[in-house]
Amino acid sequence: MSGELYDKSGNIIYQLSQPKEERWKAHIIDLSQPIPPPEPLLVQRSSQAGLLYKRGIHITSGKQKAGKTFYNSILVSALLREEGYFGLQPTKPNMKVLFVDTEQDVSDTQEVIRRIHRLNDWPTDKNISTLTGANLRELMASERIEIVEDAIKALKPDVTFIDGVVDLCLDFNDLSEAHSVTTMLMKWASKYDTAIVTALHVNKGDDNLRGHLGTFLAQKGESVIRITKEDDGNPYMMAKIADSRHQPIDDFYFRIEDGLPVPYQPLGTDVKSTVSTMEIMDYERLFEGLMGSLTVKNKDLLAMLSKETGKSMESCKKYIAEGKSRGLLTASEGGYEFRSSLPF
Repeated sequence: MSGELYDKSGNIIYQLSQPKEERWKAHIIDLSQPIPPPEPLLVQRSSQAGLLYKRGIHITSGKQKAGKTFYNSILVSALLREEGYFGLQPTKPNMKVLFVDTEQDVSDTQEVIRRIHRLNDWPTDKNISTLTGANLRELMASERIEIVEDAIKALKPDVTFIDGVVDLCLDFNDLSEAHSVTTMLMKWASKYDTAIVTALHVNKGDDNLRGHLGTFLAQKGESVIRITKEDDGNPYMMAKIADSRHQPIDDFYFRIEDGLPVPYQPLGTDVKSTVSTMEIMDYERLFEGLMGSLTVKNKDLLAMLSKETGKSMESCKKYIAEGKSRGLLTASEGGYEFRSSLPF
């Protein structure tokens, strides 16, 4: 058996093609060579918990049509915008994302990429260098594996989304195949220094991940997020940590409006702040940054506030009411203008 062990920069640090009796040395822990802990790529403002760690596998789970791809769209949007999204803040700028779809028609995959563009106010007819989408539906499992690894190697993404991990094997309930695919994902994550996000269904009768593949991924993964459909008079989705090796993020909720996921606060749930205390209290900075000298219509201002803070529309209405009571917002031509409290 041959192969190599790589460091974070992709340099070979040990040849696994060494004589069999020497291979164990590649796995010895050397205290003279510090190894930094995995790097979180997103931080939830309300809990200050990390989400999506380099060199880790993360599972988005749920029943069919529960909203897994919408949730992954939220993650991609948060990763690729400096101010974050849905209360999720990226830990560094200029990240790269690879989104691979193995299940849907190519037109559906294109629509997912367009959705992310719409969330980030990007043109929907032009590609963005930091986001690459690929559709591998018509290929064999072995071809998908080869192409995904080639793409990771070439693009060096910070996060790789594989929407349909079961399509990397012939039988997700085969013990040997499930072990091989899970091991392969771990090797990719480590060798190419990327976080891998997979999507996997849960069993119809319970909330366990499907098959032996689900069992192995749950054991080796950094986190399992469960997406469920809920209803409090309005249909919405809940994202909840089912398992995590790290501090769990707070549950959060979203609805689909005009084909896009938007924040939602269900009836009877505690409101958790998704912005810092300073941002909550500094209404002047908040409105000035969003509006400047522009006149903004009420519905547009609500949408801007929701994107900026991750709050529901109802919460953003309270922000506007507070801005009006402080004299920061004045009605003008069917909208609002920002008025600074400074005397000059």
